[in-house]
Amino acid sequence: MAEEIALLLGRIGLDRILELEKKDPQYLAICRLCKARPEAEAARLAMLNALVSYKLSGRGEEHWDYFSKYFTEHKSSDICKSFIEYIKRSPYLALGRDGRTRRALKACRYSPNLDDLLRSWRELADVLGAEGDAKTIVFAIKILNYVYMCCRGRARPAPFEIPIPVDYRVAKLTSCMGLVDIGPEEALRRREEVQRIWSRIAEASGVPPLHIDTLLWLAGRVVLYGDRAYELPTEFLALIKRLCKS
Repeated sequence: MAEEIALLLGRIGLDRILELEKKDPQYLAICRLCKARPEAEAARLAMLNALVSYKLSGRGEEHWDYFSKYFTEHKSSDICKSFIEYIKRSPYLALGRDGRTRRALKACRYSPNLDDLLRSWRELADVLGAEGDAKTIVFAIKILNYVYMCCRGRARPAPFEIPIPVDYRVAKLTSCMGLVDIGPEEALRRREEVQRIWSRIAEASGVPPLHIDTLLWLAGRVVLYGDRAYELPTEFLALIKRLCKS
């Protein structure tokens, strides 16, 4: 199955996926932020929001829309102070606000390097004292690549070295597509195994893991939650629907 998926991704091609990312609600939210804030501020804010994007009280798309609108209207240059206030106010971050605040305070003075995502990946993990393959760390790097593309107006592939962020949606699809012989809850616990599988598929297909994540994230909304198709490649969506019928 991994070989079939890699061949299909190779036929779809990275350029087509980069175009699809422009329809991603997270990408659109960041582009709105880039129009309202300097690039360096947009990068720090988007990175921080990625780091606290877990166990949300609502849909992720709505969370990112609220984030971009909030920081378009609230333009304080004190990133740490303004982001902590945002955590207090956001209805999507209602659970565990104290933990999110502590996490944001650890990273809020760090300025990521948009030109060197591998360096930012290593440094951010070090700042937080976290493993580099942790979900929110690699997700933050994906979001920083979105900042680069939105603020500078040009597409760029993410590095192959950065693994896919494993959340429930990725774990569920990895399981039902037959790439692992375990359920989604166990796949979540065995994150590194799931990441190795998708990294091998990435190398074989020529599509970096963070861009495969975009396809899985959007396809998961369609297959698991009955959402709209987001202009996903029909052949990829058909494959997932066939394998993940239940």
